[in-house]
Formats: sequence, C-alpha cells, structure tokens
Amino acid sequence: MRYLTTDLEKLSYQFMRHQLIIVDNNWIIRSCNNAWRQGLGQTHNFTHLPAFFYSESGTLPYLNLLEVWTSPERDHQSNKTIQRLKKIRTPFDSNHTYDIAIRLPNSKQRWFRLELTPLPTTESPCSSELALIAHTDVTEQKQAEQQLQQALSEVRTLRGLLPICAVCKQIKDEQDTWNSVESYLRKHTHAEFTHDICPDCIRRLYPQYSGILG
Repeated sequence: MRYLTTDLEKLSYQFMRHQLIIVDNNWIIRSCNNAWRQGLGQTHNFTHLPAFFYSESGTLPYLNLLEVWTSPERDHQSNKTIQRLKKIRTPFDSNHTYDIAIRLPNSKQRWFRLELTPLPTTESPCSSELALIAHTDVTEQKQAEQQLQQALSEVRTLRGLLPICAVCKQIKDEQDTWNSVESYLRKHTHAEFTHDICPDCIRRLYPQYSGILG
C-alpha cells in the first residue's frame, strides 16, 4: 500500500498547523503530527481508566478517547457527534466533518472541528483501511456564535398595532393600562432614554430663543 512515501509528504504532514492523526478501521491511532503531540496528544495518557476502554493491543481507540475527553459533563451535541462517528462504516469511504467540545485537564472547554478524510491507496482508491483526522480549534468561533445567539434571544421587537391616545400620546399595554411612551418602550425594549427638546417646542415654549435656531 502507498500512503506517505516522499519527504515532502512527510514534511507537510508533520508541520501542518492542524492537529493531525491517522486512524485505522478499528479507530486505533497509527500516526500523529507535531501539532497533535504538542496539543491534544498530551492529554490522552489515562492510567485510571478500566480495561474495557482499551483495545486488545492495549491502545486507547480514538472514539474511546473522545468519550473520555467529553465526559462526565458531555453536552448533547458532542454525544450525538460521538454516536455518529461510531456509525461510520469502515473501511472508510467518505469524508465527515463534525464539531465537538473537549474538556481539557485544566477544566477548560475547547471546541474542535474534526475533519475525517479516507486515505485511498493505489490498490483501493474508493475505500481505505486508514483515515486522516484533522482537529482545528474553533473555540473563538463557537464563543462568538453563542454570544450572538444570546444577544438575539435578548432582543425584544415591537410588532403589530399599538393603541395610542390621539391627544396625550400614551400607549395602552396588554393589561389595558395606559403608559407614557417612555415607560412602554422601556418595558418592551432595551432602549434607554435621555431627554432633549426639539426645535418646534423651543419656538413654542421659549420664543425668545427661537432666533438662534435659524
């Protein structure tokens, strides 16, 4: 089988900024690059795990590794991701991309995008016993998405017809109570008010100053 043979291919694999591993059809990690060794690879030496987590060769399969990383406080989305990965047919025959939350030993949670790519051989171009999995840290993107979702959930929008008094301009709310415009908007939006006086009111109330308005 031909996979990585040239020096250029090996160099590219080792010095990619993405954390890369190669797994076989039993999800055993067969190879990793420098970024993985310096990153997630430092967090998978678990001496406290029961024997059933390991393969017959004593190696921790990649899917079991994900379960350890995300438990005991695994979120629903990460759990679904692991279940989907378990259902991937091997030998690998298609690409897969998933996001997963990993809780590191320092208790910090980081989000990673997993991109699984089969490594076809000259003998079997349509399926492969091996797959390359790239791990990209997307924590900042996820945090920005969560902040945006929170902001959107806090936005309150006025819709429909508002009953407003034709004389005093008070607005009637859902409890049939009349409110000033300021109190109604303050109750139904996140707007804050600062008071000023418009040119028409200055001319009406303070005609002696109307000349400065032009």
